[in-house]
Amino acid sequence: MAFYEIVFIVRPDVSNQQAEQLAEKFGTAVAENGGKLIKSEYWGLRTLAYRVKKHRKGHYVMLGTSGEGEMVAEIERQLGLSDDVIRYLTIKVEEVTDQPSVQMQTRSRFESRGEGREGGRGGRGRFNRDADSEDESTDSADA
Repeated sequence: MAFYEIVFIVRPDVSNQQAEQLAEKFGTAVAENGGKLIKSEYWGLRTLAYRVKKHRKGHYVMLGTSGEGEMVAEIERQLGLSDDVIRYLTIKVEEVTDQPSVQMQTRSRFESRGEGREGGRGGRGRFNRDADSEDESTDSADA
């Protein structure tokens, strides 16, 4: 059996509960077609990078499954027929774990490592240098 991650985007005018019900619907379809649903994640309402079918936002849902190619073909067929799904993508992966995906990890984890908005530089970006480095640069220019 192969492992697959299926990500699909649901129309923004659908409620959160309805988007999660669609995830359950496609999860049961995976089981009916000989596959196994390992995890299901609702990533929330997010802004799209560009307009898709006149929508600027969409509910993102990810399903981690294991199964055969016929199961994937049937799920993709059902995703294409659904009026609520505006885009979908299926990726074959080496392994699907029950751990949260990168999208589900909280931002606080990154902030605790000092990688907030400053990019991990402690507030000193490219244009905010120390006074010592300015003195050194002017000294070398004078010589």
